Amino acid sequence: MRHDLQADPGSKPERLGVLTRVCHMRVLNCSVSGCLLETNRRFDVGSIASIRVVIDGRELVDDVQIVRCQAIAGAGAVYHIGAEFLWTSPPGVRSIRATLWQRPLSEHTQTR
Repeated sequence: MRHDLQADPGSKPERLGVLTRVCHMRVLNCSVSGCLLETNRRFDVGSIASIRVVIDGRELVDDVQIVRCQAIAGAGAVYHIGAEFLWTSPPGVRSIRATLWQRPLSEHTQTR
């Protein structure tokens, strides 16, 4: 689908696009308001992302905004990312937020 945005009939159309990239992350901590993630890529504060995790065999997804990106001294290319959940949609059955409200993440990831 293509949408052309025009401020006035005489102006050139602007194009809106979305850039995606896949990045593997490790969840260090997670609550109903956000997550602390570890990755080998730097992210700009203010960036919007979609996070997908698998818990108990279910893929869960939520949109987040990056609120902090800190390089870990002496660890090479390792960054801790603070990500705050966005309310772009109500939490559904595939939402990380809804799953965390039901049960803390530590209960989902404990080894037995």
